[in-house]
Amino acid sequence: MKNATMFFLAAVVLQVLILLGVPARKAYTRMTGRDVVLKVAPVDPYSILSGYYVILGYDISRPADFPNAPKFEQDEVIYAIVEQQADGTWTPVGIDRVLPKNLPANRVAIRGRWNEWRIKYGVEEFYIPEEKRQVIADDLGKNQAEARVDLKVDADGNAALLRLRIQDRTYE
Repeated sequence: MKNATMFFLAAVVLQVLILLGVPARKAYTRMTGRDVVLKVAPVDPYSILSGYYVILGYDISRPADFPNAPKFEQDEVIYAIVEQQADGTWTPVGIDRVLPKNLPANRVAIRGRWNEWRIKYGVEEFYIPEEKRQVIADDLGKNQAEARVDLKVDADGNAALLRLRIQDRTYE
């Protein structure tokens, strides 16, 4: 009976650790990561809301925006190298299959995965409360060129989405 109890407890503890591991990585990134601001636009401006979130698209999601971008395999890990500009936003300057070491202070590598025709970083969905859904949809529709997201990027390239900013309005 003791072995069965120990096996049951071990299984429960393992499941709890797995459940805690997913949000723990984002929490770690939020606590230790560098601030990065990216320009953003809805992927589909005619259907920008699906349920209670906005699907966001980034310049760094399109390999064509990177100089000398190679071909990638499905689900291949990719690191987008972005550089901070004078206006505070970060733009794509390179792409690599391995995490670059010793980047200059004005550059950061963001970890993503190749997904059919674009790179996904895990920060493409911005969840919003139902009562603000139409307000944010209208704001994005009218001010797409002014939309920005604030991210935290940790030393391993993992990104966590903090907030969406459109002109002087902030949505968290």
